[in-house]
Parts: sequence; C-alpha cells; structure tokens
Amino acid sequence: MTKTIAERNGTTPEAVRREMEAARNSAWDTDDSSARGRQKVLFPAGKPQLSEFLEVIAKEIKKA
Repeated sequence: MTKTIAERNGTTPEAVRREMEAARNSAWDTDDSSARGRQKVLFPAGKPQLSEFLEVIAKEIKKA
C-alpha cells in the first residue's frame, strides 16, 4: 500500500509511512473528548500499531 501511494505522489514508501504514523499520533494526542472516547471504544488496549489503526479506521469508513 505505501509503495503505491509513494509512487503516485513521487516520494518514498518510508516517507509515506512516517506521514501516516504522524497522522495517527496527531489523532491519538487530541484534546477532543469526543474523539478520545471513540478511541477507547475502537482501541480498548490503547494506542494501536499503525497497521491495526488503518484496518479499524478503514472498516469504520466503510460503515459510514
């Protein structure tokens, strides 16, 4: 997945992964109480690995 995104955007898979991790970290560090509550529901064990985060979020988007 990161390779395809990187190729489409003229960058490296590593850069794509770093940006994805930064986005996950930013979302995780929010002060928004509603978002934090949703995180606890979706990720009861705490901050997930990037692959788990993407998988769960993709499923949630498909539900919407």
